Amino acid sequence: MLGKLLNEVQEPKKDGGLRSRMLDSRSLQDYLRLKSRYKDSRLIPRGANNVKVSNIKELSGNVTNDVYSFSLTFTNGGLEHRFDLILKAYTMNLGLWFKIYRPDEDVRPYVREFQALKCLERANFPVPPAYICECDPFFLGYPFVVMRKEKVTDESINRVGCFAETLARLHNLKVDRLEIESLRFPKNDSAFAWEWTICLKHFLDETRHYRSLKRDFNRALRWLESNVENNRCPQYCLLHGEYHPGHALITNENGLEVIDWEGIQIGDPAFDVGYAYHMVKLMVNRKNPNSGEKAAEQFVSEYTRNFQGDIDGRLEFYKVIGILGLSIEISSWVSSPLVAYGLFGHETLARALAFPFLRSRFLIKKWLNEDFFISCLQYCQDFIETTL
Repeated sequence: MLGKLLNEVQEPKKDGGLRSRMLDSRSLQDYLRLKSRYKDSRLIPRGANNVKVSNIKELSGNVTNDVYSFSLTFTNGGLEHRFDLILKAYTMNLGLWFKIYRPDEDVRPYVREFQALKCLERANFPVPPAYICECDPFFLGYPFVVMRKEKVTDESINRVGCFAETLARLHNLKVDRLEIESLRFPKNDSAFAWEWTICLKHFLDETRHYRSLKRDFNRALRWLESNVENNRCPQYCLLHGEYHPGHALITNENGLEVIDWEGIQIGDPAFDVGYAYHMVKLMVNRKNPNSGEKAAEQFVSEYTRNFQGDIDGRLEFYKVIGILGLSIEISSWVSSPLVAYGLFGHETLARALAFPFLRSRFLIKKWLNEDFFISCLQYCQDFIETTL
């Protein structure tokens, strides 16, 4: 979310939404054939023959990237080889936040994600192996990363303990030993908290929101500004940046694998925990976020038991940052009808338009909560009201 929060430009679709980065099978096949001829690769050995791409499917798409699966086959040494792969396509737009506050970092999300996957794999942290990072948009029209596609089960957030333990394992890693070239430590022990507060305030001022939401967002920001100096971080860690159940896959080997690392950064571990706390609550039961309270508290308890540090004094601060960052971004979409329709369809648009007027009656609230994004905004307002 951090790297996505302040994208400066959104590319228009023909239908009025956001342009999808389409994947052309012939262009990808030509690229991989070229790659096999001139470069050694973990994926395709030099001199491999009959390189073919098939079974392209779009898995997901949003403002900053689109994800596709495909099959790659080739022959080498008389044997046929097959890989099931993921191609993640990225926008060329870079967040204004990064340009201002992290001028000494490589801000390209595809570079950051690829470097993270390579280094974490070497550290035996559960991530999909990454094979290719192509920064030149000449080949497909956009930068992209190719990684292995994992076979996953239908099981998801029910394994809260494993989900929490894996995050603690990430935060326990020694950042300097990982040698992720694109990342830098914050300047001092309060820099990370200040950067988030400034980033959220700037984004709120530059985007459109319903009046009641903006009032609550500003209230939360004033609280954050008054508490920044009380939330200095004694030990910065490697952060995922968007750690939630949808980014933690249960594989067929019964292990958990973490995906989507474009938001990786070095910062306060309490941020990952505060953000994930809300996402567990929201994703356990999307129609009733408050029903996830027990699972969210279990997540925090299991994380604390496994983390070799202390976040207790700063967790409430980063719970506010976690839900506020997510909600400001969602609010900026749903308060703009064309964007809401282009991203999420007519049902989200209808609920977004009704949101400011129909929140009090039980049946209406239940109808609004049928939509994850709208229920997230309601949850955020309730959280601010009861917490601050």
